[in-house]
Amino acid sequence: MDEIISYGRFQCSELELHKNRGMEITYIEKGLLEWMVEGVPEKVAAGSVFFTLPWQVHGSVNPREPDNTISHVLFHLDEDYIEPMDTFCFPDSLGFTVDEMRLLSSVFAQSTRHCFSATSTMKTLMPMLIQELQGTRALRRANIISLLRTILVELKRIVAGEVVRPGLHSPSEQRAQRLIADLPSNCDRKWTLTDMAHHCKVQRTQLNKIFQKLTGSTPMEYLMRIRMERAKTLLRETSLKIIDIAFECGFGSSQYFANSFKQATGATPSAYRKIASGLSTSDAAYWKNVPFRSEEEEYKRIRRFSDA
Repeated sequence: MDEIISYGRFQCSELELHKNRGMEITYIEKGLLEWMVEGVPEKVAAGSVFFTLPWQVHGSVNPREPDNTISHVLFHLDEDYIEPMDTFCFPDSLGFTVDEMRLLSSVFAQSTRHCFSATSTMKTLMPMLIQELQGTRALRRANIISLLRTILVELKRIVAGEVVRPGLHSPSEQRAQRLIADLPSNCDRKWTLTDMAHHCKVQRTQLNKIFQKLTGSTPMEYLMRIRMERAKTLLRETSLKIIDIAFECGFGSSQYFANSFKQATGATPSAYRKIASGLSTSDAAYWKNVPFRSEEEEYKRIRRFSDA
């Protein structure tokens, strides 16, 4: 359909510096990514929804971001918006009134964040939309329009803080959630799966299932991501030696840390430090001059990810 530029469910190995001729919505099913909009980085974890508007240049901080699964849709607005707008309009086919478009778009345009925890509704709607876009059934277009309308309303409620988030139901999940919250400040500890299971008072197999549900990863995969995030922060914001950062993040040697870091990000720790420090201010003007990615380029990019 004409409104949709690109869509798919795939692993995003990179997010090159770009901006799109439309609004982009991405649901992160699995992974822990680091994207930024207009030079401001945001952590994009499993269970998050991320959006950008046409004038917003965005990309990945890391050269490579493996082991993730995302659902993505990019669709036209009523026109190409080159400059920041307080409000904007959606295609007529979506059927929003002028007042509804003003209400929706003002929340999106004025948000200083682009990544939010997805509701259970959003987690259901995004895969449904992708499935319908990939299908050929009767009334396909009508259902796509309905789903996209509902996604935009749900996203507005998420961004505006209007949703009520129910708590975790089981005590085991609550204990695991507390462990997840504590891991960033305790990632230097020599954790094992047995230690984590004992900490949460569950069996190891059960803990694996709980972590998969809450984070999209196994406990040890999630711990490695937390260690990588801590390492990236220290590389960006401190002048600590790399060996000290390795120990600070729970690695037994600088070599093991360097190998793990390159495998996770595609860059050595020292190379990442140079890249990250260069993004702070000197590249700001360059970001403003990034051209729109063409629809053909967007299609080829999504096809490359989908075929990988």
